[in-house]
Amino acid sequence: MVLDVCPTSNVALGVVASLSGHPLPRLLPAGVRCTLNADDPLLFGPGLLEEYETACAVFALTDSQLAAIARTSVVSSGAPRAIVDDAVTLIGDWLDCGSVFSPA
Repeated sequence: MVLDVCPTSNVALGVVASLSGHPLPRLLPAGVRCTLNADDPLLFGPGLLEEYETACAVFALTDSQLAAIARTSVVSSGAPRAIVDDAVTLIGDWLDCGSVFSPA
């Protein structure tokens, strides 16, 4: 089971009171498999990149945590194995090259 988490719309819809109170930073170390997603950007504003930026800036998630979330997204997507394997490799390459995710 994987939780598809949309932090910004979770706040907008009243699922959580604020981003600072969002459970995502507690779910990950508890072993809950989570993905970051963006609910309808026309209604809620942020797209997927902005949700990753929020996870970095507000939740202080590390590059390793963000990469793990991205891997979970791909592996649990149901995409063909070749696409999953390529994406997982690219995520690992990004992490290995020392790139630092820095929100704008």
